[in-house]
Amino acid sequence: MQILTLIVLAIGVLGILISLPLLGLAALGYHGALADVGPAENRNMGIQLLSLGLPPLVGGVVVCVLGVLASALNRRRTAAEPSAAPNGGPAAQLGNSGATGGPPSVS
Repeated sequence: MQILTLIVLAIGVLGILISLPLLGLAALGYHGALADVGPAENRNMGIQLLSLGLPPLVGGVVVCVLGVLASALNRRRTAAEPSAAPNGGPAAQLGNSGATGGPPSVS
């Protein structure tokens, strides 16, 4: 579960990182400094780059939030079950059940 959470977080961060250069170029387009053309063409390029950059940004943020929530739920679940064994193995005993450590006696 922890590996899946890390993968989800990595995909979210990747989406955010992909969107940042596109949004930076979109800002240059709005300021008229993107290309050596008129302000109208620069604004149109800025709008196109904004439409390309916003979906990965929003998707990356949503996926990161889902990854953080999954991590928090996983930690809460493991904190609620302190005697649960990792990887599905046998659980540790909480107290002394009265049993001795040797083989059973035959009478």
